Amino acid sequence: MQLTWSWQPALYLFLGGMGAGAFVMAAVLFLIDRTRHRLIVCVSMWAALFSLAAGLLLLLTELITPARGLLMWQSFGHFTSWMTYGAWGAFAAMAVFAVSALLATRPVGVWLAKKWAWFEKKGTTLRRVLAVIGIVLGAFVAVYTGMLLMTAESVPLWDTPLLPALFTVSAFDTGVALVELVAIVLSKKDALVPKARLLMERIVVVLVLVEGVVMAVFLASMLGADAQTAVGATAAASATLLVSGGLAPCFWGMVVVCGLAVPLAMALMGLVLHRRGGKKPGAKQHAGTALMAVGAVGALIGGCELRFLILAAGIHAD
Repeated sequence: MQLTWSWQPALYLFLGGMGAGAFVMAAVLFLIDRTRHRLIVCVSMWAALFSLAAGLLLLLTELITPARGLLMWQSFGHFTSWMTYGAWGAFAAMAVFAVSALLATRPVGVWLAKKWAWFEKKGTTLRRVLAVIGIVLGAFVAVYTGMLLMTAESVPLWDTPLLPALFTVSAFDTGVALVELVAIVLSKKDALVPKARLLMERIVVVLVLVEGVVMAVFLASMLGADAQTAVGATAAASATLLVSGGLAPCFWGMVVVCGLAVPLAMALMGLVLHRRGGKKPGAKQHAGTALMAVGAVGALIGGCELRFLILAAGIHAD
């Protein structure tokens, strides 16, 4: 198994992608209805910011001199490298996430409206613009978590565009899961309206299905590589580690079952529950919340384990 990349990059890949996906989901909730879910949007944006910041700090610890990584204009000035693009993209995303979270914080917004007449009139427009920019930057950060591995040399398992695609979909999936957990924690103060809950459940179904298809194609392409070449043999060996080798129990149990099957089943059950309605709306809402919580936790566990397993199975070719 690959031992050069340790647990810090694996956690960055998870936290960075989850933070990016969480901001995208929070921004979508704000854009579709700016009058509701203010607390959920605010807390989700702060959670997205802290997740991305924690992931970047973990990544800095992998540098020989972590302090030099903070001097971005010196360390990341070679604009033909994906690491440079990722560093500046993550920095821009953190800036937009931070400003958006501050403006979403009610006391800050009220204070700015009192002190600044322009913000009172144009504050909502500014937040919409920041939300759109944040969605673009969040999508870039999600893609970059896969590009970071794809550009590493001599690892056939990572050297495919399917890996950024897989990590991007997984980032959005775990981001939605994080926002769902925030909504559950804040349900007594700011409950999701049925329309928003239905939207998130539908998004989960689509993301899980897409992630499953991308993962299947990714593994099939690795297993079907030309075993007569060193690169092909290594790619097949890496995929075999995941599918039937030493990493298979964790892959099938934690990624496929916990990270894909459970969230999909919970989301589908939530959609069925929503369609059936019922005479006891309180009981229906409680059951829907329980289903959402189980699915969200499963998605986070599976998404985190996916990064660790992809790193571990990344055997270097001869």
